[in-house]
Amino acid sequence: MSRINVNQEIKKIENMLKVLIQSEDKTLEEASHHLLTSGGKRVRPLFVLLSSYIGQNKGNDEAYNVAVALELIHMATLVHDDVIDFSDKRRGNLTIEKKWDKSTAILTGNFLLSKAVTHLSQIKDYRIHQILSEAILEVCRGELFQFQDQFRAHQSLTNYLRRINRKTALLIQLATQVGTMTSNADDQTVHKMKTIGHNIGMSFQIVDDVLDFTSSEKKLGKPVGSDLRNGHMTLPVLLEMKKDRHFAEKIEQLNPNSSKALFDECINQIRHSSVIQDSLDISKRYLDKATELLETIENDDVKPLFKKLIKKLQTRMR
Repeated sequence: MSRINVNQEIKKIENMLKVLIQSEDKTLEEASHHLLTSGGKRVRPLFVLLSSYIGQNKGNDEAYNVAVALELIHMATLVHDDVIDFSDKRRGNLTIEKKWDKSTAILTGNFLLSKAVTHLSQIKDYRIHQILSEAILEVCRGELFQFQDQFRAHQSLTNYLRRINRKTALLIQLATQVGTMTSNADDQTVHKMKTIGHNIGMSFQIVDDVLDFTSSEKKLGKPVGSDLRNGHMTLPVLLEMKKDRHFAEKIEQLNPNSSKALFDECINQIRHSSVIQDSLDISKRYLDKATELLETIENDDVKPLFKKLIKKLQTRMR
């Protein structure tokens, strides 16, 4: 779509974020800037902007406000996740807690969330306010449930899927749903785009959970197997537990004080297990659903860009 230059749009979002994280408190501003410049593909803002071209009111100001607010919410969850997980690195850089301290990290997360809420006040459509306010609550619940589920070996796949829905899929679902709403598209189209975002988000997180085992520390920006070391039972772990009772018994023994050797043993078993491909197959099913539904959207200008993003997600699987 010639009217959208992806690189220019991302640069515009970056500049808006830099302005919004300015603060009279220099520590909060520096910590926020540290996170902002540590990388990130700005997937959520991009989905908002692409979706805002679906209807008649294309590429509008409300879409930019939503895009920036969603990214601020996402950034806040990253900071809080790192505190909960005692993470040392995020995308290869020191986490805010490690570079400053826990109090600064928690306050920075709160600062970013409050900035998002304040920025959302510029949006005129009451429906969007209601959807986003409910979503922020769900994101917070998701963080709480993730904390409560740490090192809880006996979890169902349904519980896992519900957790990653709140953790990742929800914000991408919101990006496509609300982005489409800003374009004045009809309700049926908004619902379709919401479902597309949900499926993309679910696939995105499952691939992340696989890469945590199969990628390298250099590419991940954190130690391989960090999720399991932090007690998060992701899809590959749950599938391997169902397949191998002996493995399940080892997972049941894990706790924050378990030896590095035991964690390494579990991680290596998963790395060489068929559950890696099984997990990627499940991820692909979600992407296939998104692609099939995308074909029913009448706007042929936006489809190629969505397909390009989906193809990039598929490439991440390899």
